[in-house]
Amino acid sequence: MKVFSYILFFIVIFCLWYRIAADYDYGALAGTYVFQGKGETCTLHLRADRTFDEELSRGARVQKSQGLWHRSGEAGVEFSNEFVKLSGEEINGQGEAHGYFNKSFGIFPTLTLAPEQGGPKFHKKLFH
Repeated sequence: MKVFSYILFFIVIFCLWYRIAADYDYGALAGTYVFQGKGETCTLHLRADRTFDEELSRGARVQKSQGLWHRSGEAGVEFSNEFVKLSGEEINGQGEAHGYFNKSFGIFPTLTLAPEQGGPKFHKKLFH
């Protein structure tokens, strides 16, 4: 009976983990993401209603923008033209910022902008 309880416990934990790990819906990805590097600090607020606010600081210069974001495929993301480009970031043929979400341990989302290797990487703030 004790072994059955352990097995059941691990099955429940696995199912809960999988539900979080496989969820790339707008609500699951919404939140505040931060990038720091190359002399820049960027805070990106993604909302479940598919809007974003961006604040990019380069030294004493601060740029702010608002726009729309949408998922493409399971983990891809594209931002409207209002998105302020970061150093080292590549844009697509329509002039839009794009990238993909990844989840460390299947739980903690990160956002990497193009190019896939070496593009700016945002980390989601867990606590606000």
